[in-house]
Amino acid sequence: MQLKKGELISLEITKIAFGGAGIGYHEEKVVFVEDTVPGDKITAKLTKIKTNFLEAKLEEIISPSPKRIAPKCKHFNECGGCSLQYLDYDEQLNFKESQVTEALEHIGGFKNPPVEKIIGCENPWDYRNKMEFSFSMNQTDKVFLGLHPKGYRYDVFELTECHLESEDIGTLVGLVQKFAREKNLKAYDYKTNKGLLRTLTVREGKRTGERLINLVTSHEKFSYEKEFVDLLIGSDEIKKPTSIYITKHIAQKGDKTSFEAKNIFGKPSLTEELHIDKKQKLTFHILPDAFFQPNTLQAELLYNQVLTLGKVTKRDTVYDLFCGTGTIGLFCAHKAKSVFGVDINKNAIENAEQNAKLNEITNATYQAGDAFEIIKNREDKPNIIIVDPPRNGLGDILCKHLIEIGAKRIVYVSCNPATLSRDLKILCENKYKLTVAQPVDMFPHTYHIETVCKLDRL
Repeated sequence: MQLKKGELISLEITKIAFGGAGIGYHEEKVVFVEDTVPGDKITAKLTKIKTNFLEAKLEEIISPSPKRIAPKCKHFNECGGCSLQYLDYDEQLNFKESQVTEALEHIGGFKNPPVEKIIGCENPWDYRNKMEFSFSMNQTDKVFLGLHPKGYRYDVFELTECHLESEDIGTLVGLVQKFAREKNLKAYDYKTNKGLLRTLTVREGKRTGERLINLVTSHEKFSYEKEFVDLLIGSDEIKKPTSIYITKHIAQKGDKTSFEAKNIFGKPSLTEELHIDKKQKLTFHILPDAFFQPNTLQAELLYNQVLTLGKVTKRDTVYDLFCGTGTIGLFCAHKAKSVFGVDINKNAIENAEQNAKLNEITNATYQAGDAFEIIKNREDKPNIIIVDPPRNGLGDILCKHLIEIGAKRIVYVSCNPATLSRDLKILCENKYKLTVAQPVDMFPHTYHIETVCKLDRL
């Protein structure tokens, strides 16, 4: 019988796909269904019919899986964030570990890939050191502050709690929303280029206890700086900020987008630490728009895995490619002879140099530009190469450049098991062997997975 859109089907979910959708089977075809977990017996309405797969929308859970739990957050069903919150955390870890294994097997062609037990979060709640909340009018005459519902780009839901950053974050968002309404402030409208309020970003030092709040506005004037500071430092309901910024985000048609950040209270930056071990730590001064790993404690575990798997010694020259603000290379610097970091982003390289200076690290140098154009002409060839590329990975050409360089060891940090497996297949068909793949859960309750892999030259 020919299947039709809108048709109801019954099936049992057997596993989760990368991206978070549940997988079941109907008439020998794979069916992807959002908001389901392995063990759910459901009915679903077909929304897409393709030759090799189907997509369907959950209609009813006939029999819930024993792995299904009640979400902690009241906003779970409308929020576009924590897509796996209805799955027990141990089961989330099992799912993520299996995703790495399956990708290495099916995409990379590895038989029995050397995947280690995933490193989970000791506390899978309140782990983020940065959250951004958006303002919207929601087609009404009053402003709202919160997060975007699933599938929405402009409207937000009225947030009263969030369990990803700190316990008081819902209270903080509510205070700022009330302030905006009392002052009759309007959210910025991208279509008309009118309105004032864009976003509110809250950054925290999980190791230092500091908090930086950044209110991002449009080109229109914000006339309530003193009142805004008084609101945030005068409330006993929220943690006191150590820094407050107003950043003007100017995006006029025909003109280049610009940002004007103004420190209106406290320190010019947020201080955070990353602990290498019980005796050593790195200090970072983070400006409102600077990149920093969103999960401080898991970043420490991730970077220590790089250090351990890289087996860095004082004889080693380490290249840190796609180095960003230099955190991974700086983690390795105390063990290495020298570290050389490269990134295409000039601002990130300037930040990396500042971080090295702040931590009195003298054996780490940095250069902005195309990584492989720069390193192919350098005389100090690396013993160890660390790569931490964006989600699209290295690709064929960059993998071949790595093979030509011929370092004794490559440590590949990836946030995408599919592109990781594609790249490892190329590297391991040409002079390298995958010896360890270590998954690390950086973002509990989401489908995102970090993996650190060690490749040794044959």
